[in-house]
Formats: sequence, C-alpha cells, structure tokens
Amino acid sequence: MKKIISTVAALGLVVGVAGTASALDFTMSGEYVLEGYMLNNADGMDKSLGDEGNTSDGGFDPYNDDAGTDSGWVHTFRIKPQMKVNDKITVVSELRFFKDADWGSGNNFGGSTGLSNDDSNHHLDIYHLYMDYMSPVGKIRAGRVPTGSWGGDFLSTASSGDRLFWFPNFVAEPFTLTLFVQKTQENDWYGSEDDADSDVYEVDLTYKTDDLLLKGAYDYTNNKANSDSGVPTTSYDRQNNLLKAYGVAKVGMFSLEAEWGWMFGDWFDYDQEVIGVTEDRDVDTMAFMLDASTKMDKLNVGLMYFWAEGQDDEILTDADADMTAAMRGTLNDGIGDDFNPYYILTGDHTGMLNSDEYNDDSNMAMSGVNAIGVHADYQVTDQLTMHGAVAYAWADDIDIVEAAAIADSGIAGYDVDDEYGWEVDLGAKYKLLDNLTYEVRAAYFNTGDFFEDISQSVNATNDSDDLYLLSHHLTMTF
Repeated sequence: MKKIISTVAALGLVVGVAGTASALDFTMSGEYVLEGYMLNNADGMDKSLGDEGNTSDGGFDPYNDDAGTDSGWVHTFRIKPQMKVNDKITVVSELRFFKDADWGSGNNFGGSTGLSNDDSNHHLDIYHLYMDYMSPVGKIRAGRVPTGSWGGDFLSTASSGDRLFWFPNFVAEPFTLTLFVQKTQENDWYGSEDDADSDVYEVDLTYKTDDLLLKGAYDYTNNKANSDSGVPTTSYDRQNNLLKAYGVAKVGMFSLEAEWGWMFGDWFDYDQEVIGVTEDRDVDTMAFMLDASTKMDKLNVGLMYFWAEGQDDEILTDADADMTAAMRGTLNDGIGDDFNPYYILTGDHTGMLNSDEYNDDSNMAMSGVNAIGVHADYQVTDQLTMHGAVAYAWADDIDIVEAAAIADSGIAGYDVDDEYGWEVDLGAKYKLLDNLTYEVRAAYFNTGDFFEDISQSVNATNDSDDLYLLSHHLTMTF
C-alpha cells in the first residue's frame, strides 16, 4: 500500500502541475538507457594482494588467466521536470525510477548501483530537487542539488547533496563568482552529539570568453562525523583543503583542455594520539589531466595525458606519514567516475581505475597512474560516428605493492614492474532517430608485467591474462 500511495502521489503531482501549465511554465526532459556488457577474465576471483579469493569485487581480473566471463544488462530511466513559477523563481528536479539497475535484480530495481534511496523498496528516488531565486543581490539556489561535477570530467563524479548557493550579481562579466555551503552529514539535529557534522564550503571564480574558459576553486571540508566516538584514541576530526583549476583554450582548429587538483590538510586529527599507533596524519596528493585536440572537417583527433599520484613508502614505516594516494578515497578518488576516455581502464561501469559498478583495482589505486593516449572521432555520415583510441598506462609509485609482494613471496628484493599495459578501443554510434541512438564498443587491454608480478608473488604458478570487452548501448532521450 505504501508503494501504491507513493506512486499515485508522484503521478498526481505531475498531472497537477501539467494541469496548471497556464500559470506555470512546465517542461520535462529525460532518458532511458539500456546497456549490455561482456567482460572476459572477470569472474570476480581477484588475486590482488590482500584480496585473494574474494569474489565480491567483480569486474576485470587481470591477475588470473583462469578467470571466467561476466555479462549482464543494466538500465536507467530518469525524468527531469522543471517548473518556472515566475520570472524570479524556478524549481528544478530529477526523478530516478532506476539508475544503472541490473536486469534480474528483483522488484526493488536494485543491483550494485540501483536506487540510492534510504529504503530500497522505494521505486522512486527524488535525486535532485532545488529552487533558483533571482534575488536583488544575485541568484540563490537551495535544496538537493547536483554535486561532484566541476570543471571537466577528470575529477568529477556526479552525485547529489544538500547545498545553499549564492551567485553574486555584482561581479562584472566575463567573471562569475560562486559560493556555497554543503551539509554532508547531520548528527547534531537528531543525535546527542553537539559537534559531529560534516560540512563543505567552496568559493569558485570563473573567467569565460568565446575562446577561453578558466576556473579556479577552493574547498574547505570540516568533517567531525567521527569526533564523538567516546574513545579519545579513535575519535578524530578531518579538516582538509582542496584547490582546483580547470581551463579550455581554443585557437583556430586547435583546442587545449587541462584540469588539476590538490588536496592537503588534516586527514586524521585524533583527540588523543598514541605514538606509533594512532598518530595524526595529513593528506597531500595531486592529480592532473591535459588533452590537446584538433578538428579537421569531420575528424577530431587528440592526444591526452593524465596522472594521479600514488602512495609513497613512508606510510610503511611512519605512523604519521601523509596520505598521498589520490585514488584511495582522498582527491575525489583521484579520477572521477565521469572520466571515461578508455573503455577498460576508465569505463563507465567497467573501469579498472574508476568503475561506478565494481570496486576499482586496489593495487592500481594504491600505486597511482600515468597514462598517455591518442583518441579520434570521425563523423562518417549525419547518422554514423566512429571512435577509436590507443593508450598506454603505468604506475606512479609501486613501493607499497612491491613491499606486499615481498611479504607474500618471501623473496627479499622481489620486483614489481610498473607497466599496466596497452589498450585499444573501437566504437560506433548510429542515430536511429533524432532521439534514439545505438552504440557498440569493443576494447582490448594487453596487460603489463605489473599484474603478473603481483599474481606470481602469491603463487609462482599463477599467470595474468589480457582483457576484452564488448558492449552495446541504446539511448532514448526526450
């Protein structure tokens, strides 16, 4: 009954709004996406260090040449109603009936990344719902807003959060200024804790002309969610800073895009330190991306390099060593889930570095990454576009995984190579209708010695294996 009432109420809201369209300017967009995947060497039997025999990770398993094949379907349906109440007020929302839900996951539209509601039995997720008010001092935005995306895709993982924005109107063009505060976790309102919330504050300055976009931002995170555990040696604050920069420059047929992030500050600031056990620890990590491209008639070709810092070896010997691994939950996980230039290394649902369906490869996340590659898109006809890419990737710092390999193998001086390997991608997208497209993708990843060295440190008879991916995608928009 609860489900029926919720569904009827939601439909009633839409019908009611549509019925008063003469008083309100109501628009709605949305999409339905159906995707099918086949991954070889991906039965989840991850042989990475410290994770041997774990079947819960899923996704690609380059450490095991006996791994099987994973295949499945996922789909997404979401609508984005927008109501312009008057020339000063607009209400914007996004409703998700399911997001990346696995076919065959049951009536709750679940799956590993199904509905992100508090109760999985809810079939409707109000993912975004906020109001824009054009005040005399600039636009005010308040509510559950899109978060996690900033600048380009490199450090972006789209999500939602509760924020209050101010876009001051006293800043002259071509500059814009943005300020917001985000309530990430609330414990004081309904709990006994007096000061155990987590908040984020940001100031953002943008310069934009026809051929140049420059953005810079500073974030301050004040996370006290773990400060009132009742045990001083395990209670800690996390107060850190994030500097971000992004730019796009266009000169004739050439384009240059770059993004950089640096997180620093307190990662573990304990109420009471225990020397050698729970000492205060800072975070100090960076990531960077540069993409140079040119467009020649129907051909777009680019050269991309990106880097995310790995963990240095001081953490093995010093209890107060800095957290430097950008992809270990620090700098927006180093590479955002929205960054998908390569189908296997950085695939949307299948990426070894940043998948939003499976866990990333823990050894790669600890070791960081350097990657350089060429990408190209060619518009064959108005309906058909071809895509291709070739990339080479290697680790930034292998000290941590090498130390673990020495411990696992029992061989002093055991070496782990830093080569992740080569990837080759090929894709085609065909427009069936103005609002309906079909895309096929194929990818091959030639694994480097990094994976075999780690695998054989666990068992000398183990072998790594190359990886393949096939997928297709049907997208309907309205």
